[in-house]
Amino acid sequence: MERSQQTSGLGRRAVLGLTGGTVLGLLAGTAVAGDSQAVSGSETAGGVSGDENVTLEQIGRYESGLFDEGGAEIIAYHAPTQRLFVINADLGGVDVLDVSDPTAPEKVGALDAASELDGVSSANSVATSADVVAVALEAEVAQDSGLVGLYDPETLERLGTAPVGPLPDKVTFTPDGTRVLVANEGEPTDNYAYDPRGSVSIVNVSDGADTPTVSTADFTAFDGKQKQLRKQGIRIFGPNASASQDFEPEYVTVSDDSKTAWVSLQENNAIAEIDIDTAKIKNLLPLGFKDYSLAGNELDASNEDGGVNVRNWPINGILQPDAIGAYSPDGKTYLVTANEGDSRDYDSFSEEAEISDLRLDPGAFDFDEIEGIDSVEELQQPENLGAKGVTTTLGDVDGDGRYEELYVFGGRSFSIFTTDGERVFDSGSDFEDITAERFGDQFNNDNNEHDPDGRSDNKGPEPEGLTIGQVGDRYYAFIGLERVGGIMVYDITEPECATFVEYVNNRDFSVDIESAIENGDAPAGAAGDLGPEGLDFATAEESPIDDPLVFVGHEISGTTAIFRVTSDESDDVVGSCSADSRGNGHKNEHVNEPGNGHENGNANGRGNGRRS
Repeated sequence: MERSQQTSGLGRRAVLGLTGGTVLGLLAGTAVAGDSQAVSGSETAGGVSGDENVTLEQIGRYESGLFDEGGAEIIAYHAPTQRLFVINADLGGVDVLDVSDPTAPEKVGALDAASELDGVSSANSVATSADVVAVALEAEVAQDSGLVGLYDPETLERLGTAPVGPLPDKVTFTPDGTRVLVANEGEPTDNYAYDPRGSVSIVNVSDGADTPTVSTADFTAFDGKQKQLRKQGIRIFGPNASASQDFEPEYVTVSDDSKTAWVSLQENNAIAEIDIDTAKIKNLLPLGFKDYSLAGNELDASNEDGGVNVRNWPINGILQPDAIGAYSPDGKTYLVTANEGDSRDYDSFSEEAEISDLRLDPGAFDFDEIEGIDSVEELQQPENLGAKGVTTTLGDVDGDGRYEELYVFGGRSFSIFTTDGERVFDSGSDFEDITAERFGDQFNNDNNEHDPDGRSDNKGPEPEGLTIGQVGDRYYAFIGLERVGGIMVYDITEPECATFVEYVNNRDFSVDIESAIENGDAPAGAAGDLGPEGLDFATAEESPIDDPLVFVGHEISGTTAIFRVTSDESDDVVGSCSADSRGNGHKNEHVNEPGNGHENGNANGRGNGRRS
């Protein structure tokens, strides 16, 4: 594996680094900028001593028989009935699996919401409380208001429905079970003729699922403040969109006391903090950009470079997390983000381009610091950065039509933030380093075809889903890699010093997906579990076998995998945050002024740390 390291920044470029915890407050309808932080990149944290070393062992698997049809997406475990509720996009509803014997999961029913409810096209997400199953239901016209369906987890009877916003995505319960939160993404039409407002619906079921009441947290208080928000590092760039239209809530996690929710605004590269009781947005947390020129932040940026080539490049990653989770070690809450990345690509508006398509400013790039590259022309060759996907909405700093900076989608990592927006950890280049070591030239493969190195020019391994669980006295993050597949496990007990534990992936690269599975000559799951989407964690007390379990839905293979979490008590050191160790996160990045990146004229389930 070729791997070069560059320790300097990019000269005059102003990069809001990953510790740039700028906060915008909404109280009294005023957005107020907090302080940004500037630190060096040389500090490292100490080691982590622990008493639990965990291992994932796959003990069960359910096959829907559907390949690349969304046969197993978001999942939610219900401990009282020992059932797993699995979004099946092909059904337009939810498969119900009996996992009382997790080695032999069995389908025992379904919630066929799309055929039972008028105006519903699909089920997008599912969550459970002790007494209720909640399902986010998208309208036939995606820009119309959706529903949340409320069901009895044992009889599967529909108890009630509640209206929510357009394109309801992630649904989750507060830990006390009294309210259901729904992230309403509110995506525009393909021609951008109509762009509904994003919002979060708060459905109160404390008086029963048959009589729910709904409050809505929206972003209208930020309308008219788009310029100020952009200066703070929040992306607002849809054509003629107000802030409330441009914000697209993706995923929700909730505090242990059921009072505060955090919502990822993926395209906007931010997290919103919500007061659940008042249904008000309290803060917006810009997440910053990842400087891929720094040591520890290497990536493979080309699918035309002959294989594994993890190295530094002068580009910035827009973190754009999909799944997020909250957990509270020692009483302080932290947010964990799976930094997938996402772009807007519609018929009438697309921010996507390849770096080879852009006019670059030669004077903006320090070629003495870019190994093997002496000119813009070389930089834009396909085996270098030419094929790399990039946004056109950032980087033309002076508005002259030439790009001084380059911004790409996703962080290829997971991060840990304080609730004030300060990043205390990032996994750096771990995911590509680990998968390259495991699979060699098969790394950065796609999930629905055999295409080695084929995702390097896009978002690489693409971390999308995550769940958090406690085993003994330690907390663990389980992160799914959507493209190459598999689950990364990290000990996150000490947030500033999270450490890699293991990576599990049963993918069989010898199976020719296109000729065997897609043509029907082999079953949908013949190549292993492909495309992890949703994850859930069951504590030892909730588990039917007295060991914690991790459940994973795979949207491409249509399979649901069940892992037993085993642990060995040990007094040994389980990790270290030294500069040479995996998972040190390269904690302190260079941080300069926020708001870099030119506007270019655009108007531009849990996972709450369930405890054993």
